Amino acid sequence: RLTRSSNKGDRADMKCFNEPNIDDHLESEAVDLADYAWKHSIVHVCEGGENGQLDTARNDQLLNFDWQLTKIEKVGVVEVIRGGQMYLKLRPNDRPVRLVTHAQQLSAPAVDKDPREYCSQLLGGRLTMIYETELFPEIVKVRETAEHYCLSRGSGGKE
Repeated sequence: RLTRSSNKGDRADMKCFNEPNIDDHLESEAVDLADYAWKHSIVHVCEGGENGQLDTARNDQLLNFDWQLTKIEKVGVVEVIRGGQMYLKLRPNDRPVRLVTHAQQLSAPAVDKDPREYCSQLLGGRLTMIYETELFPEIVKVRETAEHYCLSRGSGGKE
């Protein structure tokens, strides 16, 4: 609805009411894009199938506790698991990613209720190498980072 100011010929004083606020719209789109990126980044890397990007996604995302926890908080544990499963379709012999993804699946009911439970779930035995013949440094790092997170929260963090 347009209204005019008291100066009838002055177009600069015309005002439009009920017009959407463009700043709110752009902010909303930015949030949607950020959520989209958190939800689908691994999907797009896997669909591209480029080895360098897969290596980066593996090391900086799938085997990175901080990234995993942030993604869980933003889009949920199911999306983290889905990314690991998609990656494993391309690289089925990646044992560290398989161990982390399996631990996430076992932890999903508790983590879905409270994402802060993620570190205690991993340290409480979900992410273990007890049956492995060799220690995977990637898993050791995930566990150490989870332990530091738990300790900083004051929950102990030791098995």
